[in-house]
Amino acid sequence: MYTSFYELNEKPFELTPSSRFLYLGDIHKEALALLTYGVTEKKGFILLTGEVGTGKTTMVHALLNNLDDSVQYVHLSNPMVSPKDFLKYLAYSVLKRRFQFKTKGDLLIWFENYLKECQKKRINFVLIIDEAQNLSYELLEEIRLLSNMENGDEKLLNIFLVGQPEFNTIINEPRCRPLRQRIGISYHIRPLDEQGTGEYVYKRLDLAGAKESKKLFSKEVIKALHFYSNGYPRAINVLADNLLLLGYSKNTRKLTPEMVKECYLETKYEAPKYDIELVDRINDDASRITISSGYWKWLAGISVMLLFVLILAGSAYFFRSQQLAVESDIKTLKEEFQSLKTGIEENQRQILEALKTKDNGVGENKIEQE
Repeated sequence: MYTSFYELNEKPFELTPSSRFLYLGDIHKEALALLTYGVTEKKGFILLTGEVGTGKTTMVHALLNNLDDSVQYVHLSNPMVSPKDFLKYLAYSVLKRRFQFKTKGDLLIWFENYLKECQKKRINFVLIIDEAQNLSYELLEEIRLLSNMENGDEKLLNIFLVGQPEFNTIINEPRCRPLRQRIGISYHIRPLDEQGTGEYVYKRLDLAGAKESKKLFSKEVIKALHFYSNGYPRAINVLADNLLLLGYSKNTRKLTPEMVKECYLETKYEAPKYDIELVDRINDDASRITISSGYWKWLAGISVMLLFVLILAGSAYFFRSQQLAVESDIKTLKEEFQSLKTGIEENQRQILEALKTKDNGVGENKIEQE
């Protein structure tokens, strides 16, 4: 509707994810690199969390586009199914046709053999489950048991869980502890800062054909967009799209912060609040998360080696200190012994002299008596 008014080739702020409009800020690049590493290096369970509208689905699509033909995947976008239907969906997605297995055991035997064939062909199989916060405990347990499929020391199946922050609460329950301990890599997507919001908006405008994107969306407008969206890409899209529509309806290309506020009040789109305490708690969990990844294993190994060296150094210092203390004590004892010995010898000398003097006195008395 408003594209010709602003001389755009297409609408820049559609809600449907599109690889053409992919924006990767520092946060997203870090997440993509970590997730790609987890998939290619077969790290087992991978977890990606983020609030509604942070771009989790976009990250999944970016990850899939970033992988080569050596990776095969099954993507479950709606996990609100029974464990039985989940296994049927898994088999159908692999076989590309319906196949009736007599028992669940037959299906699992077939799937494990299929994964072993993939391993022989150097194909990495990934199971991607979106909206993981909607998984039932029974299905979570079924998925966990699938991760037991191994051949030697190598995992046959990578499982990529994508969900909202409340999924962290679910898997931290005592009954989900076995699953939590298997998560090798985890990442929580944070909202964009003001600078990231500007880069995000300008990139989409440029891709849509805007000639002067920074003139159309001034710094003040970007600041207002960030304020009312809290930095969440989906909220930015909603507000920016309505802002362009409002300018079109008012027949003006001069967009203002007041118009952003008007769009916010009209749409009543409440962006999630960025809960810093929640993020810190997730990051604390993420230290458990990421320790099992290859990078963190390497870092942990270096830390253990460093700790071992420090212990040896400390032990050497301790024993050396003890040795010096003992040597000091021995030296003191020798000095005391020498002093005692000298004293005894002096006493002996004085006693001998006294006895000698006494003997001389007795002899003189005898002579006088005679």
